[in-house]
Amino acid sequence: MGFFGGQTRQDPATTPSFEEDTFEEAFDALPTLPQPQDNTVIAKGITFTGVIEGEGIVQIEGRLEGEIKLKGSVTVATTGEVQGPITADAVRVAGEVTGSITAREHLCLERTGSIHGDVSTCSLVVENGRLDGSSKMLVPPERPHEVQSAEINVSSLDFDIPLDEG
Repeated sequence: MGFFGGQTRQDPATTPSFEEDTFEEAFDALPTLPQPQDNTVIAKGITFTGVIEGEGIVQIEGRLEGEIKLKGSVTVATTGEVQGPITADAVRVAGEVTGSITAREHLCLERTGSIHGDVSTCSLVVENGRLDGSSKMLVPPERPHEVQSAEINVSSLDFDIPLDEG
């Protein structure tokens, strides 16, 4: 007997049937996973100790105690601090780096940045930042995809320029 004198009604228990088509449709309806990114961020308030090595883009907003060996770019934000050497294709420093930097292509020291160590790069831009160390300019790397200037034989050039006689 249920509440108020009525009888309780019981529904027969049924088990859902999973047909193969319904099962696959359920998985097709699930959202896809995001694609992996090439970016790594060490956020403000985080301290990372170790070596970062690989390809991609690394942005340091917190503190890194270790080494960076990267094929790609490194950005040390205004809140970022790196204790250790950095080797990358391009490096941008707006925070503080204590250690040597080798930027195979380009290094930018922003006005809020400071580097306490030696730097080696092909291209150096200093925007009133502080560099406590020496700088060494590297020879730019050869790029196979760039077209090399062809040697032109001047005698083979034919110019039809009318001469103004008069």
